[in-house]
Amino acid sequence: MRRFNTTIGEMYHSLNRGTEKRKIFICKKDYERFIVNLILFNTENTPNRNISRYSLKDAYQNTPSDPLVKIHTFSLLPNHFHLILEQVANNGIARFMQKIEMGYAHYFNKLYSRNGNLFQGAYKIKHIDNDSYRLYIPLYVHLNALDLLSSEKNWKEKGIKNKNDAINFLRNYKWSSLREYLEKGSFPFVSRDIFDEIYSSPEEWEIAMKGWVSGAGESE
Repeated sequence: MRRFNTTIGEMYHSLNRGTEKRKIFICKKDYERFIVNLILFNTENTPNRNISRYSLKDAYQNTPSDPLVKIHTFSLLPNHFHLILEQVANNGIARFMQKIEMGYAHYFNKLYSRNGNLFQGAYKIKHIDNDSYRLYIPLYVHLNALDLLSSEKNWKEKGIKNKNDAINFLRNYKWSSLREYLEKGSFPFVSRDIFDEIYSSPEEWEIAMKGWVSGAGESE
């Protein structure tokens, strides 16, 4: 298990990618399975159920009552993922990350008839320890999906070419918690409390996202 000092009540940005930058999500089923893992493995105990049989709807109806973490945001991209987590149990983030990564790697390797490590080593983790980082990080996590928009491949370096298209793409991206903040109920396992204090309505989220999209690449 990865060793990193984490504190109950504090938030952390965690991410990992596929080994050799390989895709870890190939089809809709893979994304859904990872989200099922986020829900059902967030528990002090080993789930007493066959996870492979659970749909997203099943997982929502069987959310554990003894969570290790609060999940405040997530973004799943073909070859990596981002999570913003708040620890609620002792060593909760390390235990949670171990469960979801091992569980998903087992699923993926079995489904695609492969062996070996799926992820590129230990996950990265950073403490969200100041207000500016807290303002920035949920926007950064959600904007990562723009890497998939063919017309905006170099948006981080060169800025956004079509800002309206970029915002519409982010608004409709299926595998990001932004949909929960813009349309409550899309991902009910997401804990909205902290970021709702900053961006208190869908309109404020959109204003903040548009601001970041407008400024992308300007420092280059």
